[in-house]
Amino acid sequence: MGVLLLAGCAARQPGAKSWRLVGAGRTLTLNPPRPPGPDFTLTNARSSRKNAPACRLETRDVSFRWKGRNARVHALPDSLVATPGSLVAADNSKGPQGLSSETVLARNWFREDFLPNLASQQSAGCLAPIEIPGLAQRVIDNLAIPTATAYRLRYGEFAMNGYIDVDAKFRLTGVEPIRTNGQVTGYRTSFYLLKPAARGGVEVSAGASESNTAGTITAGTAVDSELLHLPADATYLRLFFRSWSIQSDRRIAVLAAGSQGALESATAEFNENPEAFCAGAAARGVSCVGVPKDTVIGPELLVQTNNRSLYVPVGGSLGDLLRAAGIRDPKTVLPTLKISKPYDGKLVPVDLNQAGDGILMFVFTGGEQVSW
Repeated sequence: MGVLLLAGCAARQPGAKSWRLVGAGRTLTLNPPRPPGPDFTLTNARSSRKNAPACRLETRDVSFRWKGRNARVHALPDSLVATPGSLVAADNSKGPQGLSSETVLARNWFREDFLPNLASQQSAGCLAPIEIPGLAQRVIDNLAIPTATAYRLRYGEFAMNGYIDVDAKFRLTGVEPIRTNGQVTGYRTSFYLLKPAARGGVEVSAGASESNTAGTITAGTAVDSELLHLPADATYLRLFFRSWSIQSDRRIAVLAAGSQGALESATAEFNENPEAFCAGAAARGVSCVGVPKDTVIGPELLVQTNNRSLYVPVGGSLGDLLRAAGIRDPKTVLPTLKISKPYDGKLVPVDLNQAGDGILMFVFTGGEQVSW
């Protein structure tokens, strides 16, 4: 009851008018534009009003309860910063000079407790499948965490697991060689666009392409790909970076499934035996697109910059964006730099007054607008 009362009080307090940056470098923490503290309310977060025991989550780190269509949340963000599996100090375990006398493996309650609970709530009729990604994003947006941590929570522990989930904030970029009489004479870059699917996930469509042959650039349409012929219900996409098939000479794969739960199940089977899984993926209702070794495909995140669309790589930062914009010396734009970031459906400015050069490590999560 105390948690619920605190959440209600927090909901009635006047919110901050901007995101606030604290710290520097990779520990640059972004505080959400709401009253500080672990308690917050997400309004109009679902269509159902069901409130059964299956519609709740109670752990040491997070409490999640519904009141009608609104979610009351109590969440402790500190444990999310460390990469899962790394060693961290145990709670209340301080030795001489404040050093930890005991270490434990870091865990991520957001992915290990919260996301599985949302899947269980969907099965229990508490949530619709299409509501889960937006709800997860809103929880992330209300946590005071480094921007790099927010990216990992939203799109996956890509550095550790070797894959990333993609949504409509991304495009997929493929690069393949152009051959003439069996010899490589250039390369072609194709862009595949992602748009929200009505049932959740994304639909893939062909964008533009650029061919470079002996220094001559030719514009065209993206090369026809299996990505353009996925089943209509295979809208949840996960891209694997690592090499996985020696026999078929493949090194990148895209899995597409009909739901987030189906994608998780497919990932577990894929990790056990990638070649066997992909050979029989269709029978499991999943698509496995294998990318040849001489071809590269990767996701790029859209960032609106000075009223034009620019893209950054996986985990891309402001520094990456400025390089994409052709800025050689970032310090020349910092005095007039402005960043806005979505919060509860609206663009909210980021207060850069205390950021300094550390702002170059600001990692984008999608939907931001940048100008200078």
